[in-house]
Amino acid sequence: MGRLFDMSNEFSLLFDRFDEINELIYDVNEDGEPIDAEGNVIDPVKDREERLEAWFEELSGIEDDFKFKAENIAQYIKHLKAESDEIDKEIKELRSRKDQRDKKIESMKKYLLDNMNFINLKKIDGVRAKLSIRKNAPSLKIENELEFITMLQNTGRDDLLKYSMPEVRKTEVKNLIKNGEVFDGASIESSESLIIK
Repeated sequence: MGRLFDMSNEFSLLFDRFDEINELIYDVNEDGEPIDAEGNVIDPVKDREERLEAWFEELSGIEDDFKFKAENIAQYIKHLKAESDEIDKEIKELRSRKDQRDKKIESMKKYLLDNMNFINLKKIDGVRAKLSIRKNAPSLKIENELEFITMLQNTGRDDLLKYSMPEVRKTEVKNLIKNGEVFDGASIESSESLIIK
């Protein structure tokens, strides 16, 4: 049994042969009787029936092999999907644990910073850990972002604003096309997906 791709090619070639059998034109002898490749007189109807019967047997064999191979691949896909779902679950759990740790880190760092500042201690040179307070680079603080944006727009300072690329509201456009509206460069296309249960 070959690869699924090879089997698909066999199907294609087999269906080409089906057409050849149905369109077969028989040679005739001097008396006008249909003959086979060796020159023997034959019954074209019976010969075509025999060829089609052999064709159906071959198709059945390839189809059974294809189904068996496809089912094995589907089983493997299900196995990979189960592994992927488990990994997703573990990633979520790890992300949650990481977020908790990060919050705890920030909380404890703030606790240490506040208390060191309270007793005016800027540096601790310990054996297992060294702590020091440093000044961070100045950062911008905006009290009310919406008011600030409005002020920039009203004063002609749009250059200080970052605008994002507009997005197409695809559901609305799709519904309008379904209802007969035409938009250049937009159409509704159907695709296929494989369902494995």
